[in-house]
Amino acid sequence: MVTTHIVKSYDEDLDLLKSKLSEMGREAEDQIIKANQALLKRDLGLADLVIVSDEKVNVLQQEAEELVVRIIATRQPMAQDLRNVISGLKIASELERIADYAANIARYIPDLDHYLDLDQPINATTEMVELAEKMLTDIMDAYANGDLQKAIAVWHRDDQIDSIYADLLNNLRARMSEDSDNINAYTGLIFAAKCCERIGDHITNLAENVYYIKYGKSYIG
Repeated sequence: MVTTHIVKSYDEDLDLLKSKLSEMGREAEDQIIKANQALLKRDLGLADLVIVSDEKVNVLQQEAEELVVRIIATRQPMAQDLRNVISGLKIASELERIADYAANIARYIPDLDHYLDLDQPINATTEMVELAEKMLTDIMDAYANGDLQKAIAVWHRDDQIDSIYADLLNNLRARMSEDSDNINAYTGLIFAAKCCERIGDHITNLAENVYYIKYGKSYIG
C-alpha cells in the first residue's frame, strides 16, 4: 500500500530517493554489461572505460546518502517510511559495491593473454555476469514496485552463480597445475570470477532490503 503524506514535499523526497536509487541501478547494470563485453573480447579500451565510469556511481551514492540524511533530519520518518529510508541507504551502498566489482573485473582483463585458449573459462565467467545482470534488473524492478515474490526469486537465483563459480575454480586450478607458465592469466580469471560471485552476493542483499521494507526483517531463505 502506498502511503500519501499531508506534506507533499515529503512524498517528493521519498520519490526522489527511489528515483536516485533506480538511476544507480541502471548505471551499475551498464557497468556490468560493459565489463562483460570487455571480458569476452579481452577489450582493454572498453575495460578502461568501465573503470573510469565507476566514478558516476560513486557520485550518485553520495547524493543518495545526503538525501537520506536530509529526510531523516527534516521528516523524522516512522514505521515503513523509516524502513524505506534506511533501506535506501543500504541499497545505495550495495549498488556502489556492485559497480566496484564490475570495475574490478575490468582491471583483471589486461592479465588475460590473447594468445592463450581461455574460451571455456571466459565463457563460464561471462555466463555468471549475464546471470548477475539479469538478477540486478529484476531486483531493481522488484524494489521499484514493492514486488516481494520477485525479490525472493532473485535471492534464490544466486545459487546458479555459486554453482558455476565452484566448477570454474576447479577448472582453473587444474589448468594452473598443468600449465605453470600462464599462472598470471589463470589467476586473473579467478579474481574476475570472484568479483562475479560477489556481485551475486550483493544482489541477494538488495533482495533482503526489499523484504525488510515490508516486514522489518531480512529474508533468510
